[in-house]
Amino acid sequence: MRRVLTGCLAVSAFAVAFPATASECGYTSAGWNAPNGAVVFSRSENGPIRDVIDAIGEFRTHSMLSHGPTGGVTHATMTDPNQNDWPKVCGTPLNANQLQHGYPGLEQINQGGAYHYYYDDNGQGGPEWTAWQLGDAAGAASIADNLWFNHAYVSDISRADSSQIIDRPLWNGERVPYSLYQYRDLETSHHIPGSAANNGMVCSTFLAYAHLYAGKGVVSEHTYPHEVIANASNAVHWGVHGQCKASLGWFENAALSVICPIFWNVCTNAGNQVANCMAANRCDTSSSVIWKRVRDDPNSTATSISPDRIGGWSVHPVDTTLWAGDYSHQLQWNSGGNVYGCWQ
Repeated sequence: MRRVLTGCLAVSAFAVAFPATASECGYTSAGWNAPNGAVVFSRSENGPIRDVIDAIGEFRTHSMLSHGPTGGVTHATMTDPNQNDWPKVCGTPLNANQLQHGYPGLEQINQGGAYHYYYDDNGQGGPEWTAWQLGDAAGAASIADNLWFNHAYVSDISRADSSQIIDRPLWNGERVPYSLYQYRDLETSHHIPGSAANNGMVCSTFLAYAHLYAGKGVVSEHTYPHEVIANASNAVHWGVHGQCKASLGWFENAALSVICPIFWNVCTNAGNQVANCMAANRCDTSSSVIWKRVRDDPNSTATSISPDRIGGWSVHPVDTTLWAGDYSHQLQWNSGGNVYGCWQ
């Protein structure tokens, strides 16, 4: 039984790592084998976050906090942003507000919601790889329990099924959107009190916050040198551009090259818009000047906490978090019975 409730029911659309193939609601086995407090990691098949993670030489693209085999998860994610209506779509292809303030953001969902975040109704698509790490079992459980029992939250009606309620933990008294700018600068989202642009977090900066919220210490940030973020900027721009040209991801059935005048390079504009959002929190413009200024400034760096840092992989030490000392365990959906749920 939840113990803290602030606010009221409210109807509060990008899924990152971004598993755009996932359906919003459905049934699954009643649970998985990730213990209470374990972090569940995954690697997406494609998308902007996969492009960033590959460009910085890391592997994991998403992370969730398990509340036990049948207890659901807490994580930060976003669904695909809408395309703007014609003619605005030609110059600024994506809805700037949805790109900057990703929905649903920080949320708590059950196993049905978690499964359908990863997989569509036919079991097709989904992540390339999944695993979980526990480390200090008692400490990890206290992190999960503190988020579940002691943290302020509001409850929103699911946008996919109005009979379903999704809890949204609050930060600084507000809902927490998914903020792409966290990949450039997490600011003080891993401290208490803390703040960040858009009052936002991503999956891994949320876990750093949860680690400290439960009294398990500050998760130190990592600074990526200029050459790494320059590579990431190019990867994001051209990755989005390529998906647009192929009518994949956010651009399925868009027919942008048909509805926009030939002198509008719509897919280049889309790549610029997402790169600007990540590089400078400017999600409302497709000018290439903004992200290229960051890319070409030899003094520019990025400071963040990635899923690999939470798990103690790549260049990140195994004492960064209490989960990091563990190895990867295969994630399995194996409990009897079934449960229905939504992830947005």
